Amino acid sequence: MLTFLLVGPAEENFFELRNHDVGTHEVSVEILNSHNESIFKESYKLRPDESVSKTKPFNLKNSFEQKKYTFKVVLDNGVAKEKTSISLHRWSTAIIDIYWNNETPIMME
Repeated sequence: MLTFLLVGPAEENFFELRNHDVGTHEVSVEILNSHNESIFKESYKLRPDESVSKTKPFNLKNSFEQKKYTFKVVLDNGVAKEKTSISLHRWSTAIIDIYWNNETPIMME
């Protein structure tokens, strides 16, 4: 209870995927846990300025420890790919931004 009062409730979203482009894109997201096991895999078709989010898994939302995940993102059936390890805790969310005209069209933080 004291932790909740000091830092607030857990963030709901595991990740947010946002298309900042003027075109529609197909984006597939795969997430691996620290044992390199796939725990999530989904494809999305995002129109311009559209976004989608995924709710955090129970074990992350209710843990006070930081956990490491590997995010594999594929844009338009392999035109661009990005693989990044991200450490998350109950108060953080991974952000995936699509900027087609950028040198790096997939940006993750």
